[in-house]
Amino acid sequence: MAKASTLASTINTHLECVICSEPFNDPRALPCLHPFCCECLENWATSCSNDNSIVSCPLCKKIYRIPEKEGIKGFPVHFLVTNLQDTVDKAKQKKFTTNYCENHEGKEHEYFCENCGCAVCSDCCILDPTHRGHSFIRVKEASQCQSSSLETLTSRVTIVEEKYTTAIQQIQQVKQNLDRDTDVKIQATDEARNEFIQQVDKLVGDYKQDIYSKKEENVRAIEQIEEKLQVDLASLRSSTELASNLIESGSESDIISLYPSLSSSLQQSAELQPTPVDSKLGQIKLEPSTSMDLPSMVQLICDKLHTPVTTTQHIQIAKPDAAAQPLPPVTAKDLLSGAKSLPSSAIEPLSDVTPKAQVIAAAVSTQLKSIEKPEFSQSPSSKSAPPIQYKAPPSTGKKWKECGQFKTTPQVEYPKGIAIHPNGDIALTSRSAPVTVFSRKGDFKHVIKGSPSDIDAIAITPSNQYIVPGERGKNEFHIYDGEGILVSSIPTSDINNQPSRPSTVAVDSTGRIIVGLFYGGHKTVSIHQPDGTLVAKFETTPMRMLTCTPDDKLIKSVTDNTLREMNQSGHNARIIQSPPRIRSQPWYVCCSKQGELLVGNWGSPKAVYRYVCTGGEYKYLDCITTMGNSPYGIAMSADEEKLFVVESGASVVKIFRY
Repeated sequence: MAKASTLASTINTHLECVICSEPFNDPRALPCLHPFCCECLENWATSCSNDNSIVSCPLCKKIYRIPEKEGIKGFPVHFLVTNLQDTVDKAKQKKFTTNYCENHEGKEHEYFCENCGCAVCSDCCILDPTHRGHSFIRVKEASQCQSSSLETLTSRVTIVEEKYTTAIQQIQQVKQNLDRDTDVKIQATDEARNEFIQQVDKLVGDYKQDIYSKKEENVRAIEQIEEKLQVDLASLRSSTELASNLIESGSESDIISLYPSLSSSLQQSAELQPTPVDSKLGQIKLEPSTSMDLPSMVQLICDKLHTPVTTTQHIQIAKPDAAAQPLPPVTAKDLLSGAKSLPSSAIEPLSDVTPKAQVIAAAVSTQLKSIEKPEFSQSPSSKSAPPIQYKAPPSTGKKWKECGQFKTTPQVEYPKGIAIHPNGDIALTSRSAPVTVFSRKGDFKHVIKGSPSDIDAIAITPSNQYIVPGERGKNEFHIYDGEGILVSSIPTSDINNQPSRPSTVAVDSTGRIIVGLFYGGHKTVSIHQPDGTLVAKFETTPMRMLTCTPDDKLIKSVTDNTLREMNQSGHNARIIQSPPRIRSQPWYVCCSKQGELLVGNWGSPKAVYRYVCTGGEYKYLDCITTMGNSPYGIAMSADEEKLFVVESGASVVKIFRY
């Protein structure tokens, strides 16, 4: 009886769930063949991980993916457990719980009926008619035979189990290889796509630049034709005016003395014909002097994946001759005297002019002066400076579209200046708080300790240092490291070395710090090394804000409601024309790495508008957005994929992207 009890308890131990310690209810088998109740396994998967697609085995800790459709019930029923449960249940029904015969009291089961497959006592062998003629052996012998048979079957099943385990491990390895190979190929495909886009962008940029260059050639030819026509027209009007004045107010002797020369001039003027205008100058004709091969997307992907491709397609993009020589400049005086002529490819040469035309030229000298193009204003110190050819890189001309915004309150009210850290953090200055840092999602992070409040501008150097102007009454600017710890405070002074408070700061491509001072009537720009050491300073017009172009020119918004560009010595200052139909009052300015200029207008409308630099000239493109309040700080993310604009009155930072 002790033996039977021990066997029953051992079997029952294997029929209990290790999670709930209760008999199995709807047992399910994980791929490792460990059994668990279906409900217990569901609860286990929920409590152990936030990922509802995987479950770990409570015993061996291996992780398996849960079937998508059925969930935990998608795992197979553990038939070994269910079969054992059925066997135990049947044994219980037969009351096969002791070693004594249930038909003959006090008789032990000594024999095993081979025909019926059950244990019987000696009386059953002789007296029970159901066993008459059957073959009997001792219970011990039968138990040994059956134990040996079970061991043989168990070893066979164990071998099969090992095969299944090996197969499952192989499947898991194949799945891992598949995931790894998929990631590698996806990454290679993305790299091929990026490379393809970069090549396309480069070719398109070169092509656009060639178009703009060709346009400039045509514009110069057109302007020369127009200038000649204007000179001829002024000459004609002058001669007719002289003749009319002579007729109306000249004396008889004046008429007689001037008639020969004046009539000859009028006769020649009457025979003049306007220079023919070539209509083709209104079109851009590109000569396919050079062609560029652009690998197809299929070719690039196959190269990245080390896969042969049967056919290779190339996109031919014709590039016009970029070495075409510009037309020589021709002045109105040259045209009138016939000393120079335009190239025959542009217009016809000017006809010979008689010496008598000099009289007419003198009479219209005032009109000729009005034809000359006005020069951009320069600072007094720039009169002797040699001209500098501006070659800012062309802009891509992409469109900015609003993609989100975030509120800065309650941490920051009335935000003003903005700068974007390379890690995506957003640093804001404000009227009422020190420099405050937000995450790229607009969540408040921390305040830079010791930083001033009520400042308009902030900048970040290539080495990730914050540059912050001093607060009111402090004639200095501060340098903080990337963690917001104060590095140094640099005193500032105007061109006369008088202490002056900075109003705006910027950083050029080399990390030099540009400081604008105009508080208290001062009009000075000081330039410092990244450590704050003064390099130079110069006097300029009163400014509001300034920024740096990719080639380290300075763009500043001036108090006379203009935008101006100058170099870092203050020379070659020139006005950037205001957008049409806009009451210009530029304030905050920002320049991209591609030379795209973004300007916050406080006039009408309150908006952010932009320029692109083509051929050294900034040209207005469009308005990015109109705002209910004046736009304050403008900044770009490090990858220049996002644009941030501060709307101070609403305490909002609007976000735009290409």
